[in-house]
Amino acid sequence: MAEPRVAQLVKALPLGPETRLLTFALPEGEIGFAGGQYIIVNTRIELPGGKLAKRAYSILSGDAEQKQFQIAVRRIGSGPGSNFMHGIAEGAELEFSGPWGKFVANGAPVGPRLVFATDTGITAGLGLLQGHGSRTLADVTTAVWFIESDSYFLPPGFARESLLGLVREFRIAAAPRTTDSTRIASAIAVLDDSVASTLPSSAFLAGDGALIHPLRERLVAAGMKRETIRLEAFFNNPERRVQS
Repeated sequence: MAEPRVAQLVKALPLGPETRLLTFALPEGEIGFAGGQYIIVNTRIELPGGKLAKRAYSILSGDAEQKQFQIAVRRIGSGPGSNFMHGIAEGAELEFSGPWGKFVANGAPVGPRLVFATDTGITAGLGLLQGHGSRTLADVTTAVWFIESDSYFLPPGFARESLLGLVREFRIAAAPRTTDSTRIASAIAVLDDSVASTLPSSAFLAGDGALIHPLRERLVAAGMKRETIRLEAFFNNPERRVQS
């Protein structure tokens, strides 16, 4: 069992109608994360059946700062996790475990790199690309954010500013809603366009599991090695990493 840790919320900033940017500080020591990793928050809310609601959130801030970190939370209906995170007040303490995850730049081959994020998966992309391990590939990195609308999650300007100087190209592509039957085909079309001129040496895919798994298969069919493609599913995940 992972040892629980505690961080204090030092700043909460609304970003859009349903999004909150939260900055946490550790009372002592460092969190010890690499760009692209996530934490698991214990809300201490009891769910039907007696289990506690624990939710995973990717750290979107860069790993040069280890005593503080940022996450962004989109409110999802009446979901206990996201509503808890939208209600927590500055000064409050949060119990969490981590960092966790293998969505990191360590070991990625040298050469062109694609980072393709859908929906809230942009937080994993931002964390990865702001990480120390990604800096050497900045000039050969293409980043894509497949998103329903400018108001869905983080403002596009926030993402663009966060990635200044960290990628060769950052593209935002319009996505159909999650219930739209054309969503997978649309994502594949955006992917095909993004790699039309150069097949990446490595790829990082984050967000909707119903999209990133087919996207990985598309890249493998195009000639990429499966082991050079890393996935981080936020929802529609066979391994069920994240809930509301």
